[in-house]
Amino acid sequence: MANSLNIQVIQDGPRHSVLKVEGILNTVSDIATGTRTVVADPSTMIGMDNTGTVKAQDLIVDRIQFAIEDGIEVNLEWVATTNARLAELVGRGTEKYDRFGGLFNNSGAGRTGQIALWTEGLGQGQIKSFTLILEMKKQGRL
Repeated sequence: MANSLNIQVIQDGPRHSVLKVEGILNTVSDIATGTRTVVADPSTMIGMDNTGTVKAQDLIVDRIQFAIEDGIEVNLEWVATTNARLAELVGRGTEKYDRFGGLFNNSGAGRTGQIALWTEGLGQGQIKSFTLILEMKKQGRL
């Protein structure tokens, strides 16, 4: 069987988006750094204006809730020519960034506004799972 990743849109409005990401790792390898999977893409979300046509150019992460089985780590990155680390998540908890305005995309050249995911730590013959809830604000020009 192959690793599976399911992304569910909980909320997608003109200003905020909430995504639930569930992953099951059941192969002999992680979701590798070379095959990162995009889990949030502002260009595919509902637009920021009344007509829904003006797309966000970037995302600001306000909160990440996570439940990750022991033994694996889930990594989130901003996608760019050289990806920039967003978060390393292990165990269970909530990271609250909205208290200071959220985590802004600090990647450099070639930035897309997307958030990608990869994992590490999966051992031979193991089956591990994780759930993330990403609460984000859209950023762009109207």
